[in-house]
Amino acid sequence: MQINWIPTDEYYQRILAAPDAEARQQLYLELFVQPWKAMMDMFAGMRGGADDDPLAGARAWAWLLPEQPDEIARLLRTMQDADAWTNGRQALEQAAVRFAPYADRMPLEAVTGWLVLGDAARAQAFERGYTGATDWMQPRLVGQFWEANDYTLPRLGALLAHEMHHLIRLRLFPWDPVNMSVADYIVLEGTAESFAAAAFGADKVGYYITDFDTEQFETARQVIGAGLERTGFNVIRGYIFGDALAAQWGFQPQGVPTYGGYAVGYHVVQAFLRRSGLSIEEATFLPAREIVAGSGFFTA
Repeated sequence: MQINWIPTDEYYQRILAAPDAEARQQLYLELFVQPWKAMMDMFAGMRGGADDDPLAGARAWAWLLPEQPDEIARLLRTMQDADAWTNGRQALEQAAVRFAPYADRMPLEAVTGWLVLGDAARAQAFERGYTGATDWMQPRLVGQFWEANDYTLPRLGALLAHEMHHLIRLRLFPWDPVNMSVADYIVLEGTAESFAAAAFGADKVGYYITDFDTEQFETARQVIGAGLERTGFNVIRGYIFGDALAAQWGFQPQGVPTYGGYAVGYHVVQAFLRRSGLSIEEATFLPAREIVAGSGFFTA
C-alpha cells in the first residue's frame, strides 16, 4: 500500500509568507479548502454553516484559519520543532507495512495523509488536544492538533494508524447509516484502536479508551451490550459518543458515558484477539458479529 504524505507544513509557511490578508486567504482556499471541499461542504451543511462563507467547512472542522497567522506560526513552530511531519509520514508508512502480507486482500492501493493545525478556541472540549478524520469519498485521512505537548505528540502515530485502519475496514464493510448496527460501530472503532495499539504500543491509546473509571465502564458495557443489534444513524451514535455529545450534536442519548462506545469496542476486540489468537490485521477482515461473539465480552 502506497503512502502519499501531503507537505502541509510547507503550505502553512507559504500562507504565512503571503504579503497580505487577501493573499493569505486565497492561498488557504487553494491549498486547504479546495482539496477537501466536498467533505467540508457536507459537514458545514450538517452544522449549519453559512452558504456564502468560503471558510465555513474549515470553521466547522475547527481548523486554524488564514486570519489567524500568529496562532498558525506559534503552533507550526512547535510542531516542526517536534519533527511532527517527518514522524507522521514515517508512522503512516510503518502502519501500512503491517498489511503488506495481505496485499491480495486489500481493498485499496494507496492512502493519502494530511496533518493540520486546529484552533483550541473552537475545538471539541471533550477531546485532549488532537483528533482525526477520514474522507468519506476517497482514501484520505487527516490528523489535527491544536495542542502540541507531551501527551498529544507521542500519539501522532497511533492517531494516523487508527484513521488508516478505518479507510481499510470501511471498504471491506461499507458504511451503511440505515442498517449499520451498534455492534458494527463498536467493532469499527475497536479494531482501529487495537491496530493503533499493536503498531505503536498500548500506552499510546487515546483518551477515549483510558478516561473511564470502573463504574463508568461497566455502565457503558451493560447499555451497549443490551443494544448491540440496534440500528439507525441517530441511534447508534448515542452508543458510541455518549450522552454529553448527543446533547451537542442532536442525536439520541442512550445513557452512555462520553466515548463509551470507543472504550467498549476496544476491549471487545482485545478480548477477541486474546481468545482467537489472531492478529489485529487478520481480524480486520472479519465481520463485526463474529468478533463480538468470539470475544465473550458481553457474556462473561
